[in-house]
Parts: sequence; structure tokens; C-alpha cells
Amino acid sequence: MSKKNPKLVVIDAPAVLHRAWHALPKLTDPQGRIINAVYGFTVLLLKLIREQKPDYLAVAFDTKAPTFRHKKYKEYKATRVPQPQEFYDQIPITKKIIQAFDIPIFACDGFEADDLIGTIVDYQKNKISKLKSLIITGDLDFLQLVDARSHVYFLRQGLSKIKIYDRSAVYQRFDLFPKQLIDFKALQGDASDNIKGAPGVGPKTALGLIKKFKTLENIYQYLEKSKLKNKTPQIKETLAKILIENKKNILLAKELVTIKKNVKTISLDKIKRLNNFDLVKIIQTFKKLGFNTLIKKIEKNGLVNQSKLF
Repeated sequence: MSKKNPKLVVIDAPAVLHRAWHALPKLTDPQGRIINAVYGFTVLLLKLIREQKPDYLAVAFDTKAPTFRHKKYKEYKATRVPQPQEFYDQIPITKKIIQAFDIPIFACDGFEADDLIGTIVDYQKNKISKLKSLIITGDLDFLQLVDARSHVYFLRQGLSKIKIYDRSAVYQRFDLFPKQLIDFKALQGDASDNIKGAPGVGPKTALGLIKKFKTLENIYQYLEKSKLKNKTPQIKETLAKILIENKKNILLAKELVTIKKNVKTISLDKIKRLNNFDLVKIIQTFKKLGFNTLIKKIEKNGLVNQSKLF
């Protein structure tokens, strides 16, 4: 494990499982259960342990309960198509894998895995000096959390093609700083989550506004001041009208797309520095699932010195 710069790896389980579900063929275990998502998650977990050598590990899940976002906006994610039941059946199996590694699992009614990850990263960063955090996900929403000490390990395609985003990589792709992505998305909306932004405001217009005014609050301060003069020289009149008329929805969109970093109802003291893994327990769990190739690699080289799995 690293010593000078301790590292926290936090896994966005819903995103990783979805990536694995779509990337891998429908493998079955000795009991006949489909476990392709479980297998993909497990292989990625082993890869992270081997390559990243984390000092701390945590995994976050969603729950079935409505979140605060659903309560504020009933259409939130209403257009999402549910996965087949055989996908959801793999979630408890995945949790057994995680438990075999003695990695803490976080899930909390009323919040998404995103909010738990934001809270974990923020808490650990404030608690541990020089801690570096790496968020494992296939969801670009997490880029808003990127800073000098927190990066995103983004699954670009399947589970093997990845890109690590630091502040520079975020700016290079979006021409915005990480925190500005919140306001950018609030303006243009987020079709994947069924969040409506300002009607007719697409990526180009939203980018132009954020580049010019830096924040959503600055935009509305400018519009308030300009209202007294009945002119908005820095924003076209038609666009200014749209922004004013849709202010309530835009500010709601900002609240919905912002990842929480202060969830109070999770036990953050569950995160402990990693010690030696219980290989016997891990191998027994793998045997029940028929992960024979992974067992051979672990038995031969251990967890940290495996040969490449992908």
C-alpha cells in the first residue's frame, strides 16, 4: 500500500454493474444464475487493487427507495427503461463478493450512490492529509467533483477502455472547470435523467453563457441589474426572456444535478485502512460462483501481483 500519498478508491457500483451487464456475455454460475455483471465487477475490482494499490476502498449502491430528487421533481428519471430482473438479481451476489474482500458498502434511502460517493470523498479528504481519491464510474456527472486531490476513473467503453480525468482533462474536453459543469447542465438540462433546463438552450449556448458569466448566479445578477434599464446587451433579448421565465426550473435543475457532499445518515467510520485480504474467504466465494480462472491467478500471484486480467 502507498504511504506518502494515501489513496482512496470509491466504486460507483450501479454504473460499473451496468457497464459489465452490457459488455459481457450472459455467463452463468454453477447454480445456473446469470452473473456476467458480477464477474465484470469482480475483474475490475481485482484490477483496481493490483494497479491502484489503494489504502482505502469503498463501494456505493443505490436503493429502491425514492430519492430527495424524486420528491422535489416527480418526473426525475421517469423515462429510464428498467433492466431485466436478471440484472437486478446480480446486485446481492455482487455485495457478497465485496463483503468477502471486507470492503465497506454504502447505501442510503433518499440518496443516490452519487451523493454517498461525494460525501465519502469529501469526508476522507478533510480527515486525511494529502489523500488522493479516485472515483470509479461510467457516469460523467462525477466530473463536477474533480479537483487537485480527486480524480475520476471513467469507463469509456465496457470495462477495459478508461480515461482518468483530472482538472486539466475536464477543461480540455468541456472548456469549463469541473464545478462549472453543474451550471452548464442546469442550463441545457439532462435528457438521461429527464431534467429540463432552459427551453431551446443547447450545449453551445449554455457554454457561451458560463464562459461569459462564470456561474448561474452571476447570470441572474446581471439580468436583475439589466431589468432596471430594460436592456440586456450581453445576452440576446430572446435568450434573456427564456432565462427569466424559466428561472425556477433552471435553479431546480441545478439542485437536481448537484452531487451532495454532506449526507448525514451514513456511517463514515466504516472506512478503515486496508490490511491483508482474507484469501481463503475470497477463494471460497469465487468457488461458489465458478470463477476458476480468477482463483488460479490469485493462488499463483496473490491479489496485488496478478498478471493482467483484461
